[in-house]
Amino acid sequence: MKLRFSVALSAVLLVASHAAQAADAVADFYKNKTVSIYVGVAAGGLYSTFAQTLARYLPKHIPGNPKVIVEHQLGAGGVIALNNVYNVLPKDGTVLITPLSQTAKRVVLGDSAVKYDPKKWHWLGGWGEAVVTCTVLKTSPAQTIAEAQQKEDIIGSFDTGSLTYTYPLAANSLIGTKFKMVLGYPGGNEVRIAMERGEVHGLCAQYDGWKSTRPQWVSEGKLTHLVQFASKSHPDLPSIPLLSSFAKTDEDRQIMKFVEWGIEDRAMVMAPGVPEDRVKAMEKAYMDTLRDPDFLAEADKLKFEIAPITGKEIRDFVDEIMALKPETVDKIKKSMGLDKL
Repeated sequence: MKLRFSVALSAVLLVASHAAQAADAVADFYKNKTVSIYVGVAAGGLYSTFAQTLARYLPKHIPGNPKVIVEHQLGAGGVIALNNVYNVLPKDGTVLITPLSQTAKRVVLGDSAVKYDPKKWHWLGGWGEAVVTCTVLKTSPAQTIAEAQQKEDIIGSFDTGSLTYTYPLAANSLIGTKFKMVLGYPGGNEVRIAMERGEVHGLCAQYDGWKSTRPQWVSEGKLTHLVQFASKSHPDLPSIPLLSSFAKTDEDRQIMKFVEWGIEDRAMVMAPGVPEDRVKAMEKAYMDTLRDPDFLAEADKLKFEIAPITGKEIRDFVDEIMALKPETVDKIKKSMGLDKL
């Protein structure tokens, strides 16, 4: 009996020793290193502000406590940054990216600018499902969806591949709104400045962006949210219709749900090729940061709603949308203006 216990104890100690050695190896690697979080839009918007906030708290959760900085690389609705991280930058665990919306959706829809495989990304998790709204100033011509089907609201957009363009276009295609998109803005902050100047009426973007960058507009009632895109209504917006609430057929509903799903939109990822022990360590560090009381206190001040989503949930979602039937994908592409990409 003593011999059997001794063998079992030795096995446990051996496993613990290997685990400790692996942890030490990760810590040794990250010690004195700099980890970069890439963001595909300009500074000042929702993604940039979140990344800057995360960068202040993530280091203490990474073995070795490396420095964490934020890098901005603009273009193609975030695809240039994604392609760069996936194909060019080091695969040693020192590069992360917080993707823009539709990271996997754009592959499903056949975007020729995309040079990555969403099933090969290391999805570390996400800080919540994005709720996108088409939002205009109270002074804008259309103040309801019914009015937007009759009157023209001018919407500021980044480029034809970003949700700031594809979402209002989908609303035009699927429910008959008359949004007019003006392209060329580098980020949400620039569109909001354009709204102040009277250049455009509104923006289709993540709802939390209004609370974090223009809280006074929210508190003073200067905004009208016309429609929301999400799997369920945001708690702040119980009376604002979901796009899918206008569906008339099962096929309409399936198409609209694809547009609305946002489980991948607030993810953090690493490129394929990063050593597995560093991926696991970074996934744990990221999720631990999302539960860090100090981080959560600052996130609350910035009006970020943190509701962590696991990497597995996002991977399952990616697998699901990549299995859609080609004929359904073709109809989705047409509705979002992506059929010629």
